[in-house]
Amino acid sequence: MSYARISLRGNVFQEDFPAWIKRHSDKLGLEGLTVWRESEFLVIEANGLEPMLQALALGCSLGPGSVLVETYDVRISNQP
Repeated sequence: MSYARISLRGNVFQEDFPAWIKRHSDKLGLEGLTVWRESEFLVIEANGLEPMLQALALGCSLGPGSVLVETYDVRISNQP
């Protein structure tokens, strides 16, 4: 099991985005999802298989129509 920290920047603070992230995380079988605002970033942490964490990062970078992600960073490791 791996751990990911995903940071998104842009127009990412829409009310529907955290629920959208949760739905996609659930579909990917990820655990321990947390989402919070840190300054100008929306930060996501989750645990799961590395390919599924990569899929979450890619999905979040595209987001729903209500958001516009300008930049994102994903860091995956074996330890939180």
